Amino acid sequence: MTEHPGTDCLVSVIVPVYNCRETLGRALESALAQTLPAERVEIIAVDDGSTDGGAELLDELARAHDRLVVVHQPNSGGAGAPRNRGLDRASGRFVFFLDADDRLGPEALERMTAMAERNGTDIVLGKQVGTGGRRVPKVFDRTIERTHVLDPDCDLFPRMSMAALQLFRRSLIDRAGLRFTEGMLSHEDQLFTAGAYLHAGGVSVLADYDCYYWDARADGTSTTQVGGAPTADVHAIAAQAMALVAEHTEPGEIRERLHHRYLQLEVFGRLEQLYLDSSEDERKITFVGCRELLDTWLTPGLLARYSPLRRVLAHCLRHGLDAELEELLRFHRGGERPGVLLEDGRAFARYPFFRDEATGIPDTCFETSPVLRPALTGAAWERSGLVVSGTVMIRGVHQGRPGVHLVLENDEGVRRRFECATGPGGPDDEGRVTSFTAAFPPAPASWAGGRWAMSVEAVLEGHVLTAPLTKPRGMAVPRAVLVGDGGRRRLVRPLPLRGRGRLSLEVGGGLSPADLRNVEVGWGPGRRLRVTGEPPPVLASGPPPSMSVLLQPPGDGGTVLRAPLVNDPDLRTRHHADVSLAGARPGRWRASFEIEGVGEPARIRIPEGAGVLGPETASVLPPRRMYVRLDRNPLTVHVTVPLAARLRWARRSLAARFGAAPETDQQPPETAQHRKKGSE
Repeated sequence: MTEHPGTDCLVSVIVPVYNCRETLGRALESALAQTLPAERVEIIAVDDGSTDGGAELLDELARAHDRLVVVHQPNSGGAGAPRNRGLDRASGRFVFFLDADDRLGPEALERMTAMAERNGTDIVLGKQVGTGGRRVPKVFDRTIERTHVLDPDCDLFPRMSMAALQLFRRSLIDRAGLRFTEGMLSHEDQLFTAGAYLHAGGVSVLADYDCYYWDARADGTSTTQVGGAPTADVHAIAAQAMALVAEHTEPGEIRERLHHRYLQLEVFGRLEQLYLDSSEDERKITFVGCRELLDTWLTPGLLARYSPLRRVLAHCLRHGLDAELEELLRFHRGGERPGVLLEDGRAFARYPFFRDEATGIPDTCFETSPVLRPALTGAAWERSGLVVSGTVMIRGVHQGRPGVHLVLENDEGVRRRFECATGPGGPDDEGRVTSFTAAFPPAPASWAGGRWAMSVEAVLEGHVLTAPLTKPRGMAVPRAVLVGDGGRRRLVRPLPLRGRGRLSLEVGGGLSPADLRNVEVGWGPGRRLRVTGEPPPVLASGPPPSMSVLLQPPGDGGTVLRAPLVNDPDLRTRHHADVSLAGARPGRWRASFEIEGVGEPARIRIPEGAGVLGPETASVLPPRRMYVRLDRNPLTVHVTVPLAARLRWARRSLAARFGAAPETDQQPPETAQHRKKGSE
């Protein structure tokens, strides 16, 4: 046994070791390589009678690292006793438990201790990452500076693992008298961790750094991989843990939320995963242990938290229906989903023994919440408005045809409902499919501007079910259109434009470059620049709104060249604008388009443009030439002054400088920078 170093220690890392020589060095190296100052970390490795050479490796490493304390003891049958021996030797203000087949991130201890000190919390649960196929709890979606499992809004306890692979303040361990259960292959940390969380003054969750790499052994020899502790021992631990929770809570919602995890894992989870493959004797032990836990702790409120299958299993356990229990478990293992009966506003999962007079299992055990699954198949503008089509299916239900409405709702909670035409849909093993089509005029004047999200509402047998209508990835939504009502013009844009997301309408938004489609640029009559494209369609009676193409120098808010965007008589959807650049000063002119009454102009972009259009003479007097770079977005026109005109301007400038008045005022020629750009 190596002597304790006796330094001012911040963290004691306790590592139980048993027959894991292949991973032991990596685990200890991850603790030795922490970014905390070396003198602030001690590592206590307790060998529990290893027979694979791990004990000798520990002694060798201890001779090379004075911060490594090694303790040897006979095999105790689990990680509980080695961890307790490590606690007896630990001197740090914090304790971290590291398994010998796992490893720490380099900054883990520094970040976790800083978080504990910053918030005054007794426990820090650092982000765990599964490797080698190991699954980790889904509790690391966000960092939580401070919480407590007894807070009404804290959902940590039901979701976290009870593994003690966390940072604990030593004063909490001493105050609560916490120790690990000894002699168990698994679940030895259940009472330790539960007691710590219940006694803690506060808990932190560090989710923005990978603190702990939780490995699955490649040879499958870890205690959890080989099956863990016997069922009777597991149920005894679960009973003690639930009693501990009861000591710290009053009957009601918080106690039921904390108790939920134990029955979920050690009753229903154990039944579903292990029962059918167990021996007859093991089944009897499991049946009795599960029933005792339910008889002691299952309340009506807690029972209501579980799925219909688990409520039916609970009834079988509490009423001695072992044959029925086995049949239900076989049905579940077969992967078959039960049908759903809708009746007078209630829904029932048709598991085996539903309304079976011999077993007498009450309907409430089978009661469920029906699930509506809509699917969008198309959306398009027609003269009548927006036409939305899709299908609905109530999972597990094969009866009747629901009435369907399309519902649009804005951020203020205002709803618009449109009745859908329905028909038979395609076959589906999960339930009867109904097709629907809704057509409605978009966004009359009474609709507020903003985003209107779409849902589907289905009504059947007293049930009113609603679910969001989602655009699948890869489906294109129709383009924005102009609508009008009472002289008011607004843009209505279906969303999302890309990817998967809830189908919605943006009402009254501004133009975007994508709203002028299939843009082409060329020369029109009279040396004008012709811009051709397809603006948003107009779904309104009366004359169409005024549309224009604009050219404007960057940063110049006053100078604008404007030309109307008029309909091409040969192509119904195409419009063109012929912009004259006669008299335009040299430089760059950016192109945009606008629609009267619809927000600010939007830049014009050329799809897959390349090369140079021009140069072309825009005017002789004043002399102007222009060219267009087709690979620029937004579309940009370059206006230059021909060389002869530049020479005349130079002569006049020299004459003016030496006393002769110039004949006329002229704009200065293009700069050297303009010449360079014009020659590109």
